[in-house]
Amino acid sequence: MNIIPLILLFCVAFSIQYLLTFLQMKSFMRSYRSLRQKGRVAIGKAKGAFFAGAIAMFAIDDEGKVLEGCYMQGVTVFARVKALKGFEGLLVGAIEKADCQRLHLAKPLTKAVLESASNYRILMSGGEIKEEPAPLTKAANLFRRMAVPHTE
Repeated sequence: MNIIPLILLFCVAFSIQYLLTFLQMKSFMRSYRSLRQKGRVAIGKAKGAFFAGAIAMFAIDDEGKVLEGCYMQGVTVFARVKALKGFEGLLVGAIEKADCQRLHLAKPLTKAVLESASNYRILMSGGEIKEEPAPLTKAANLFRRMAVPHTE
């Protein structure tokens, strides 16, 4: 069996994945820059290992009121940034789950919106945002703890 076609197929698939990821990040950065021109930006994310993840971004004024919002939600590199309507004029730090339910947002997007509100409150009170490990990192750490005997 000749392995060269398999290697070429892998390289082509990797290149396509890289290109699509690059285009997705370019779309995200273009939206971020657009929001940044309007004011500060509050960002929240909901990670998904095997389910759809989401990122929510809000342009806010000096008082913390939402000027404009957008989000990206999906599992694949085909997810693109879309407008997030319904939060305009609200204080970003006061956004609650009820606001998301009123707009019938999906669970990952609700989580991302609520995290953006939480991140804003933490930063405005002088705190620091702690990055939670990704789901696959959590799984790897769990296996690592199981494999290494505990010493006390």
